Order: sequence, then structure tokens, then C-alpha cells
Amino acid sequence: MIRKLALLAGAGFLVKKLLNKGQANAPSSPGHRPTDLMGNRHPDGSRRADEHYRPDPTGPVAAEDREGLRPVTMPAPHDPPGR
Repeated sequence: MIRKLALLAGAGFLVKKLLNKGQANAPSSPGHRPTDLMGNRHPDGSRRADEHYRPDPTGPVAAEDREGLRPVTMPAPHDPPGR
């Protein structure tokens, strides 16, 4: 039983390697193109994002997020002394 499973796993591995070999040799895609920076003019920053994309700096912060936003004022309890 274990031999059959090992044989199937090995065969699956080989098939995957053979199928991905052509994909590895393919040319890579250029990725994300910054279309706002491709023009003759650079954006000057005077145009702001839409209102629904901007966070509210005066909005309430959830209790579970407050600990992550707290500044570090002392070493962590797991740090050795003198660090």
C-alpha cells in the first residue's frame, strides 16, 4: 500500500515537473505598468483620491487594532535583559 502511494506521488511529481517545464521557459510578463507616470507630465500631488478611498483620521479605532498602533515604550517581555 505504501509503495503504491509512493509510486503515485512520484509519478505525480514527475508529471507536474514536465508540465511546468514549458511554463518556466516562457518569457515573464512585464507586471503592473504605472500608467499615471508614463505621460510627459508627472502628477504633482494636488489631485486627491476619491473620498471613499481616503481613511478618516478622526474615526474610531477598534480595540483589537489599538494594541498594534501603540508605540513601543519598553522591551518585549521575551527579550533577554540588557538588550
